[in-house]
Amino acid sequence: MNDLASHRELKLEVHEHPITEIVLGERTVLEGTRLTVNVTDLKAIAAQEDALADLDVAVARPGESVRIIHALDAVEAMTKVAGPGAVYPGFLGPAVTVGRGTTKKLTGMLVLSTTEFPDATSGGLGYRDGIIDMAGPGRPYCQASNSINLVVSYKPRSGVTNQQLDDAVRRSTLRIAQFIGQTSADLAPAKTTKYELTPVSPELPRIVYIDQIMSQTLMTRTFIYGQQLGDALPTLIHPNELMDGAIVSGNYKNLQKVATYLHCNKPLMKELYRRHGVDLNFVGMVVNRGHRDTFDLKEHGAQYSAKLAKMLGAQGAVIAFEGGGGATVDFMLTVKACEQVGIRPVAEMFEHAAAGSGEFPIVYHVPAADAIVSRGAASEMITAQKVDRVLGGSHRLCLYGGATIIEDASQSFTVATDEYWGVNWQLGESGFVAREY
Repeated sequence: MNDLASHRELKLEVHEHPITEIVLGERTVLEGTRLTVNVTDLKAIAAQEDALADLDVAVARPGESVRIIHALDAVEAMTKVAGPGAVYPGFLGPAVTVGRGTTKKLTGMLVLSTTEFPDATSGGLGYRDGIIDMAGPGRPYCQASNSINLVVSYKPRSGVTNQQLDDAVRRSTLRIAQFIGQTSADLAPAKTTKYELTPVSPELPRIVYIDQIMSQTLMTRTFIYGQQLGDALPTLIHPNELMDGAIVSGNYKNLQKVATYLHCNKPLMKELYRRHGVDLNFVGMVVNRGHRDTFDLKEHGAQYSAKLAKMLGAQGAVIAFEGGGGATVDFMLTVKACEQVGIRPVAEMFEHAAAGSGEFPIVYHVPAADAIVSRGAASEMITAQKVDRVLGGSHRLCLYGGATIIEDASQSFTVATDEYWGVNWQLGESGFVAREY
């Protein structure tokens, strides 16, 4: 069997256990759709990390008057009960190929990590304070605003560096997510879905999904099988691997962020799977890093992505990206490279210019990008409403990279929608589109 054939051979069964309520109690247990969490259990998990002094735990529900700040990541609670490897491979187990066997997931909820970094950041190392409004006018712009969130707020030990804290929070959050997922291990699922790239009619168009992710430096990282993507060449990956947590986020560029739970559940990936064998042949995925340092490196990544797509026999490509202005260049060059090798590309993206500004909405454009699906733009000013509770740590909130300080985040304030957590991808999930240009 050649490598490309084996790439399509992964078979994954996902068992879903919907959660409709989370409460804090004496033991961690799943009973029906109600999850009870014992905080002492979570503290014991966090105690495995020397950089962490303590944690607080709270629950935030959709529609509640709650604002979560200092948000880092949101992770699915899940566990593997059959098949090789562990969920979030490379962090919770060896970096063996996952996407096979049976994985159990608690749906409708997320484990959401928050912390406050001890050292000031700027430039490429800059951290943007993550804001999630669970109600009000800001809610449609926030990832994780439609789920019940178990908010875990970490307190660092004195003297730790930003990187030590970041790494410790990531490992602890993934362990907590697995621990909570294990509450479903012996329970019958409410829903079972089988994922396999089965052989289909040769008459169906062969479609590849090229996913450009963001990985630069501390505070803007993405991990594949536990390793930072760095300057790695584009690579083939099976969608089932993503569903098992092969890609983990460490990107804290607020508006551009794709949370780990979203990497596991990319809407484009799920839609291509749904249509596999119906009106298309989903041949697999290519992952490329955006924001490469020079134009030549961007061109290199784009051409390599197109080459891998061609090796999969793709006739068409759906291409999307995580990132901002510089990443748009990598993205558009990938669109161009696909066209050059005879693959018809469709580009899915957000716009940079504010509606009505008269500015060109795309930072960089190539003529090959003549089929673009827009999620709209996140650049308007809105009034964030006063809230009853603030979760995530101190109430002090830094906007625009520290240019504006809100001393009490429970109060109402005016904010650009691109300050909300993960807004660029949430625009699509909330149904924002561009209707004319």
